[in-house]
Amino acid sequence: MKFVCFVLLAVGLFACSPEESDRREAYFLSVSDSLWLDRSLLTERLGGDDMPDALLQFLPERQVRTDAIRYRSEDPQGNAVAASGIVVYPADGMFKGVVVGQHYSIGADRESPSARMVVVESLLALFGYVVITPDYIGFGATADLPQTYIHAESTGRVTADMVFAAREYMAAKGMPVEEEMYVVGYSQGGYSALAFAKTAEEQYPDDMPLRHVFAGGGPYVPESMFNLFIEKDVLENPSTVLLAITGFDYADGLNLDYAKVFQEPLLSQYEDCVFGKKHTLSEMERLLGTDRLSDLLHPDLFLPERNSEFDKIYRSLAANSLTEWTPETPVLLVHGTGDGTVPFVNAQTAYNSFKARGCTVRLIPVPGGDHRETGITFFLTVLQQLT
Repeated sequence: MKFVCFVLLAVGLFACSPEESDRREAYFLSVSDSLWLDRSLLTERLGGDDMPDALLQFLPERQVRTDAIRYRSEDPQGNAVAASGIVVYPADGMFKGVVVGQHYSIGADRESPSARMVVVESLLALFGYVVITPDYIGFGATADLPQTYIHAESTGRVTADMVFAAREYMAAKGMPVEEEMYVVGYSQGGYSALAFAKTAEEQYPDDMPLRHVFAGGGPYVPESMFNLFIEKDVLENPSTVLLAITGFDYADGLNLDYAKVFQEPLLSQYEDCVFGKKHTLSEMERLLGTDRLSDLLHPDLFLPERNSEFDKIYRSLAANSLTEWTPETPVLLVHGTGDGTVPFVNAQTAYNSFKARGCTVRLIPVPGGDHRETGITFFLTVLQQLT
């Protein structure tokens, strides 16, 4: 019924009560950019020659449109903000369904969906899907704010608001979309896919029905992963630890004393590395100059009794786990057993927890697969399921 109300509101044929109208029409603000893309231009924006042949051979010829939009949302403290993201859809208006496509980890604002105008998940538009992708807080229209990296509540909220805004926008264009959705994401996007599913099911069970969640390579259990990093010390992507700590500090209001968290030279560099939004993750890692956690974080982290600042961080790590709830939507997890960026324990723990709760969940382990290789396997699996 709410879907019908969106359409009627868009063409001016129906008037809801002021309260209902405010809630339903309070999200979409404006379009900031638009592009028409065919298959060649879409894949070129995603990396061109770096796109694996195994993926390219599945893609049909089709023209799509991508619109960057701004919409009303909230920061982690509940303050109103104008957030941003992209909606990518078949130009012919023949829609097969709706996908919420959550993007992977980034560091520079020029990598954000609304800057690049595409994400890997946008490829599903070639198959007829409307793909809705938020920038997340910290990028695009909110680039002046810290990134809320793997923060479940903020990620879920900003995604839900984007979905409402995208529905309003598409209805106003005379191209209404159905309410049922698939959710897809890899790496940070895998975490974000589950975070949004949790928000949708718990806060909007009638407004946001989900068909299936496809999550790959995600850090669903941040505390366990952090403990493994401490044990291993040498990290494949040390920048993600930096993003998590600064993200929790901002989103959970930890008020960290960074002199008790970071060592030099990181203590003098972290603001430029993280908050400047100029550096990609690989550029951050070159600036860090080390892949050892013990070179980056305060020695107190490695003592039997951590200092009070690390206690705060651990509370946030535990609070942002995505395994302590009961998904009603079927969940497919894909993860490489050789993933050194996001260890396999994340997927195994999530699978065990969801299975014990009686959920419909399936785990596809990719034997020996690293983070990048398994990403290709994940997207091929999603294409096979949705096309």
